[in-house]
Amino acid sequence: MGVYRYKAKNMQGEVIEGHLEVDNRELLMKNIRNKGYFPIKIEMEKNKDIDINLFKRKINLKELSILSRQLGFLMQSGVSITRALEIVKEQSENKRMKEILENCSEEVKKGRGLSESLSDEKDFPKLMLNIIKAGEISGRLDTVMLELSEYYKKLYKQKQKIAQATIYPKILVVFSIAIVTFLLTFVVPSFVENLVNGGGEIPLVTVALVAMGDFIKKNMLIIGILIAVVIFCKKIILDKNENFRMGIGKLKINIRGFGPLNKQIIAGRFASTFSILMSSGVSVIETLEILGQVLENDYVEKKLREVKEDIQKGNAIGETLQETNVFPLMLTQMISIGEETGVLDEVMIKTAEFYDNEVETAIEKLIAMVEPILIIILSFVVLFIVLAIMMPLMNMIDTVMAL
Repeated sequence: MGVYRYKAKNMQGEVIEGHLEVDNRELLMKNIRNKGYFPIKIEMEKNKDIDINLFKRKINLKELSILSRQLGFLMQSGVSITRALEIVKEQSENKRMKEILENCSEEVKKGRGLSESLSDEKDFPKLMLNIIKAGEISGRLDTVMLELSEYYKKLYKQKQKIAQATIYPKILVVFSIAIVTFLLTFVVPSFVENLVNGGGEIPLVTVALVAMGDFIKKNMLIIGILIAVVIFCKKIILDKNENFRMGIGKLKINIRGFGPLNKQIIAGRFASTFSILMSSGVSVIETLEILGQVLENDYVEKKLREVKEDIQKGNAIGETLQETNVFPLMLTQMISIGEETGVLDEVMIKTAEFYDNEVETAIEKLIAMVEPILIIILSFVVLFIVLAIMMPLMNMIDTVMAL
């Protein structure tokens, strides 16, 4: 039993909306038609009760890869879709995944397609749903699922490498801030107080450092609240502001040093996604629409929307992409070659392989750039603190030696 929300038209063409609690979709359709309505849209309402299960996890890229690989392997082995869904459900350790696969299995048994059944759950990316739908239409669903598995496996590994590349700098920054704060608020003030009591002269650098430490110590709660407010405002206000997101997205690909690296990563993801969508039979327009969401950059997404509009007018894909100044010349030229030779999907597969290696190189460069920059910054901070401590100490030693 579930609650379904529906839209339908009556004999006069008026749109009717309503809710019904029935055992399944077929009974709902029958009920609507008995009223003389023609159904337009039917959706099952999600349960709005508060979920207190702390162990319920979202579906990540790794699980998408495993799901695709298992379904593809089972279907290639001659196992039916419904049976394959049941087998994968039993093996899954994610409670949410189990629920989804159970619901999908029931829907597929009723005659619905796999892509349509998965789309009801709102847990799967549009890219995956479109590729599965294309696989169902072409009759090569098993092959498409295995290709999807490889795609999500590469994407997962790429994100893991980026996460590993940034985890050391993050830990370094957090610990450095904690240690510097501790020195400023507890160690340096006590040391300076002893020097003052001993008659030592306090230099301006030390006075500034002590003043900074006193300020942090007295206003620690206020500083903490301000940081929390800034983070909250960014999440709630700035991140929802389109102009802000566009600005950040543009900065990521244009900033000196890191811009070219980000472009390489975006180009690699573009090539991989474009190749798998094109080889699965998804149209160019749909491919560009999906790519805008996959690349996770609002500025690039906006540019791709403009590209899509130009292509719909008959413009060439490669030339139009090149005019955006977002993608490397290599990528746009390869697309142009693919268009001219009529084998765009094959060319993009080769281009994706090339950019897989380029992305790995870009990530290694990112690591190589971040670590020295952080070390240099922290060195200056440490030097400032050491000078603030050593200068009054040296003054005190000189005074004692003069006596």
